[in-house]
Amino acid sequence: PHPFSAPPSQRELAQSGAMIGQKAEDFPIKRGSVEMDALREFVCARDASRYDHQAQGTLRLDVTHSNLLQRWHDIVFDQDMSVGKVKEKLYRHGGTPVQHQELYLRRGGSDTIFMMDDNRPLRYFGAKNGMEIHIKDLDPHSISLHGGLEDVSQVEKYEMDDDTYDKLDNSVRAIKRREMAKAEAERRARMERGEEEPIPEEPEEDLDEVVKNFPIDSRCQVEPGSRRGAVAYVGKVKGLKGVWIGVRLDEPQGMNDGTIKDGTKYFDCPGPKYGCFAKSENVEIGDFPERDPFASDDEF
Repeated sequence: PHPFSAPPSQRELAQSGAMIGQKAEDFPIKRGSVEMDALREFVCARDASRYDHQAQGTLRLDVTHSNLLQRWHDIVFDQDMSVGKVKEKLYRHGGTPVQHQELYLRRGGSDTIFMMDDNRPLRYFGAKNGMEIHIKDLDPHSISLHGGLEDVSQVEKYEMDDDTYDKLDNSVRAIKRREMAKAEAERRARMERGEEEPIPEEPEEDLDEVVKNFPIDSRCQVEPGSRRGAVAYVGKVKGLKGVWIGVRLDEPQGMNDGTIKDGTKYFDCPGPKYGCFAKSENVEIGDFPERDPFASDDEF
């Protein structure tokens, strides 16, 4: 542009895609979609009358904090409230003591001023509806520093072991246990009245026979998925019926690493998802070498 030409208007900047502020009206206007134009009209329908019924002499300002991700919208202030009184009010929102606060008024775009005089009112700094007060926390030991008030991962969690949880009477597990016992009692009553045929129980596998047929370290293939690996465990698994075979897989296609939910470890694995438990009918012993990831499909 010519060095003496008039600067571009806000609308011209917006239409060119330039960011000119932090408020909704400062964002670039992207045209070309009827649906997006309709959505914009719906969202901004009451923007012009947003402050029409506001009490005279009051302001509705947004508030942000240097140590917090959250922001507070439309906090009500009096135009004649001094900066010192504003700090006292904001202490109840961000937790930063008055003596450790620096307040900045963001008036749109890059127009930000430091409200350094605690005795001056908001009116003096040109505060208007929709502007933003930013709190800078100067306390090096602030509780809100490094996510102290927002990062829940820093909060120590109470953990209950499985045996203690199992003894509770009002837990989900206890309720389900009672419901299952009630359903079983009702099923048995129907069987005694001849209203229901008994369900034949599956024969229990002989542990010694399974151990004999599935030697430890034998190469195998597990279904579903034709997953290959080696037998790492044969026996009972806590909480499950029957005899189970633990397989150390060649690839991370399993559900565990040889450890069940309560923390009991039955066999070692090279990493997460390299282990699985399967019934004997889903495991086939044989010549199943590790697959070459670079081999062609014709070689299998």
